Amino acid sequence: MRVLIADKDEAWLEIAQCYLEHYGHEVKTARNGLEAVAGLRRSPPNVVVLERELLWGGSDGVRALMRKVPRWSEIPVILTSSDAIPDHCAFVAGPPVVARIQKPFHLQDLLMHFHACSSLVGN
Repeated sequence: MRVLIADKDEAWLEIAQCYLEHYGHEVKTARNGLEAVAGLRRSPPNVVVLERELLWGGSDGVRALMRKVPRWSEIPVILTSSDAIPDHCAFVAGPPVVARIQKPFHLQDLLMHFHACSSLVGN
């Protein structure tokens, strides 16, 4: 499965990338909203993991842009945040939010959500 993870914590991104690649996922990372959009343009992933507090647009900004591009509009999104994620965030217009995960979390939990997404994307 191709995955794009966008988070401002570079050390966590490296750890998550190594962990998920160990389990066979192709992982691209982004440190802010602009890099996330660039990653979407280069190679649309099967699932996107977005930190709500992402710099340069936040998850809402990235999702709003994803909504406007037909091939991105149905990519499942997993939202992460240091704070509890309100239910209404899943209903902001944009691609489907399939999970909301509060930090800190175990990477096993993220992997579990990827398995659930695989049925949505056919991988």
